[in-house]
Amino acid sequence: MISFTFLSAGQVNASVETDFINHLRAPVVKVSRQNHLYPSVMMAQAIVESDFGQSGLSVQANNYFGVKGSYDGQYVNMSTGEYSSKGKHYVTVAQFKKYPNVLASIKDNAYLLRHGTLTDPDYYSGTWTTTAITATDAAMALSSTYATDMAYGNKLNAVITKYHLDKLDEQSGAASDSGDINSQIERQLKKQLGGTATKVQPKSEAKNIPSKITNINQPIVKNFVFSKDPKVSQPGSLDSDNDFNLPIRTIIKK
Repeated sequence: MISFTFLSAGQVNASVETDFINHLRAPVVKVSRQNHLYPSVMMAQAIVESDFGQSGLSVQANNYFGVKGSYDGQYVNMSTGEYSSKGKHYVTVAQFKKYPNVLASIKDNAYLLRHGTLTDPDYYSGTWTTTAITATDAAMALSSTYATDMAYGNKLNAVITKYHLDKLDEQSGAASDSGDINSQIERQLKKQLGGTATKVQPKSEAKNIPSKITNINQPIVKNFVFSKDPKVSQPGSLDSDNDFNLPIRTIIKK
């Protein structure tokens, strides 16, 4: 006797979502840890930008983060929704990077967040675990910087909550990477005072330290040194599973 199992649309969607998160979990956690970023935020970006790997851009170009430009000279032109400075939505055609596989897309996104723009290397510093005290803060830092949508950070945080992506941060140690209480206070002071703060001294070292706030001549945390070449590593460099060199839709269909 042959039996048939019929899945509802909700069950199918849940399966796609779960498969997507499970497949990206390992590379997202590892690349985020290497670059002092929150895995939950990067995973949320991939979900929002690629619609769980089902968007035209992710299918045609392995571009899971909506990154514009070209990669090794490869790109695709796609329609995209943007917001003007006055908050008005409009549709335009833009050039987006085309990657050889999902891993290249993940690593390039990390490179972008760590190196910023040509004119401002610290443009996305608000997303770093050494700067943002929580993943929520890191996500909010992407509003109006990474995306023209002012609600972008809220959307990312909603996705993090819905799919319990904060567990990825615990897995990677991102929460502890944000530093001890003294470092957190220092960063919070710098944020509130527009870039000025006094380093919080341990009690045993507080003698003869002037009680005043002074400008910091050097960054509190030096920029993380990451390869200048954002190209994807050779197969097996991140994980022994060669599936990372295939498009995500191919993996899910296996």
